Amino acid sequence: MNTLPTCALALALASPALAQEASPPAAKVAVMQFAALSGDVPARAGAKAAAMLSTELRNTEAVQLVGAKRAPAADPHQGALEQARKSVQEAVELRGKRRFRLAEEALQKAIADYKSGAPGIAEMGELVDAFALLAAVQYNTGRDEEGLKSLSAALALAPSRELPLAKTSALFSRVVEDTRKGLAAGSKGTLLVESTPPGAAVAVDGVTAGSTPIEVREVPAGMHVWKVSLPSGDATGGVVEVSGGKQAKVAAQAAAKDPESRALAALSMNRLDAEVLAAVKEHAGAAGADLVLFGALAREGKGLGLDAFLYEVSNGQLKRLPRSSFDSDLLSAGLEFYRLAGQLSQKPSELGEPAKVPGPVASVPLPSGSRVAVAQYGVEAGKKEEPEEPAPAEKDEGPRVPLEPKKRTPLKKK
Repeated sequence: MNTLPTCALALALASPALAQEASPPAAKVAVMQFAALSGDVPARAGAKAAAMLSTELRNTEAVQLVGAKRAPAADPHQGALEQARKSVQEAVELRGKRRFRLAEEALQKAIADYKSGAPGIAEMGELVDAFALLAAVQYNTGRDEEGLKSLSAALALAPSRELPLAKTSALFSRVVEDTRKGLAAGSKGTLLVESTPPGAAVAVDGVTAGSTPIEVREVPAGMHVWKVSLPSGDATGGVVEVSGGKQAKVAAQAAAKDPESRALAALSMNRLDAEVLAAVKEHAGAAGADLVLFGALAREGKGLGLDAFLYEVSNGQLKRLPRSSFDSDLLSAGLEFYRLAGQLSQKPSELGEPAKVPGPVASVPLPSGSRVAVAQYGVEAGKKEEPEEPAPAEKDEGPRVPLEPKKRTPLKKK
């Protein structure tokens, strides 16, 4: 009687799965942040959409969501701002001791550091008060012309802000108000802010203006601080001098060199080329991914359209996925991403069509040229300055006729 060897029988009983075909390991999928193809795509929409898709993939057992570990970047502006604050404090103490020359030197150094760390300034009042203190020191030493220049710089940054230092001297308070009135009556300029990629949030003197490209109008003549928050998360900016009746122009671009930031910069320019593929490959290697999802958002009517791509590491194939559409707030995007996650969990190799490289990112024509948005200086994005309505004038109804007094009827005595 033929029987199975003892060891083979034991293995068969202990591991019945050996008799079946081993299931393939879950594919490792990385999702890169989606770029913005136009300035009217809502800020952070690309990051939010990528996060929503990642959540759906995380809930799918057939795939494993992976990501490249990025070391937290240190704030490049913090050191300069901390040094600026120390110099201001030193100047306050020196002025109290009437050592005006040394106080002015400390303030000049503080302002230089503030300019260097301008994109990191969270409270514009710091820089405004430094200029105001410099003006006071210069007035203290009889250099009124230089003091007026420093005071004008302070008020140009914050035309309606009350200066705490003005409360310490009635004379300085009058000078501040006269300078403020002169600045308000003076000629204004404009500031054009652009970025690569476009669609980045812009703030001028700490007030959110809108998204690039944008023209900020009615800007007081003088120095101003601008900041651009790029889709990659980088913040860049600096100071710019605006002249009355003229337009000043600044431009920002991503300084980060990581693969995701490089891919975002190229995709936002509607470019699908070798540079994008190189960045995607590098990202896949850092994340240990088998598949990488990336793409870009564009305005589609009142909503958004997503052109997404799937890169397969094993064979180097790039597929264009079917275009999906949803509302601007991404309320209807959950269902689209749920379907996509389900398709990826089944047969990712059969999903999409081969993409042409080089070629455009968008599968539909985009409006030619970038529409430049317009903002009013000092007005928060999304809000409008509404003039105060005058109180309604009282109607002239002619001379009033005195009311005839009512006669009281005496109570009857019982």
